[in-house]
Amino acid sequence: MLATLVLLFAIQVVAIGQQPIPPVAELREECAAFLVTSGAVGMTVAAMVGGEVVFDEAFGERDREAKLPTERTTLMRLASVSKPVTATLAAMLAHEGKLSLDAAVSQHVKDLPLAVQSLTMRRLLSHTAGMRHYRPGTEETGDRSYTTKEALALFVGDPLIAEPGSKYSYSTHAFTLVAAGIEGATLRTFRDLLRERISTVCAPTLDCEVLSEAKPLRSAVYELRKGKAVRATPREDLSWKHAGGGMECTALDLVRFADAVLRASLLSAEVRDAMWTQQTLTSGDAVDYGLGWGVAKGRPVVSHSGSQQGSSAMLSVNRESGFVVAILCNTTGAKAPELAPRLQRILGDAMRKK
Repeated sequence: MLATLVLLFAIQVVAIGQQPIPPVAELREECAAFLVTSGAVGMTVAAMVGGEVVFDEAFGERDREAKLPTERTTLMRLASVSKPVTATLAAMLAHEGKLSLDAAVSQHVKDLPLAVQSLTMRRLLSHTAGMRHYRPGTEETGDRSYTTKEALALFVGDPLIAEPGSKYSYSTHAFTLVAAGIEGATLRTFRDLLRERISTVCAPTLDCEVLSEAKPLRSAVYELRKGKAVRATPREDLSWKHAGGGMECTALDLVRFADAVLRASLLSAEVRDAMWTQQTLTSGDAVDYGLGWGVAKGRPVVSHSGSQQGSSAMLSVNRESGFVVAILCNTTGAKAPELAPRLQRILGDAMRKK
């Protein structure tokens, strides 16, 4: 049965790839209008269908003060859209037997406090581990460069906010513990593995943002204050949360990554489907989240949004149609997730007319 479903999925995606290119002008118009209404300074948007790039455009400015336009090659912060990337890496390593999603993370990370020793990668990746998120109303860090071990020390000793498996509780910190587990299991740095296993395969610009490494096409960062975009200074160092919210890339490379997951060219269809399956609590109730990806019963779209200093991001993958859309804004509060369904609709309407 599973083999039949996989075959039907593959046939569907190939058929979609043979369809004519959708109306670029309509997509461009929708994006340009959104840039104005959202208040974003700059934005990049890309879309793929069945392995083919059908849209890759840039809008606004990557550096307003220097009067530099946003380009398709502009590097944007992914914020929490980093989580699906980390989860995909973890799923690949688990499939290869290099780590276990259901074993205690303490097998790979030494000297953990007793309260977190039994947490599993599965619980951490699905936000059901009971680990806290940011402290409300505080800037926790971002003032200097951190190693994974140093970043772990920022929160790992804090009490759990819930019994593991008892509730869904979103946590970027949980993904730092995932990164520590990956490093402990492989004896490689998280960044090196990201580059080797994902970036070099399908998304060359996808990387952890390292402020000490100058990249000319890296966007400046802005945030909306009372409806007006202002430059955010100082620029936060994201090394304390690389795995959960510290990556950067172009919109094109982000859709290339997601398309590679969708079409099972980066990892197997079996592993992809397991990652895109709703996770359950100890009560048996399902949550609208898989492993690093937002999923919901009865809905074909898997996705993830992100928001942080200088970023409003959205990655949307329609499993039925094969449409993959990425939206990256350089302005906090720009509400990129609101644009994604509009672009998915335009793509769908165009295909249905053919």
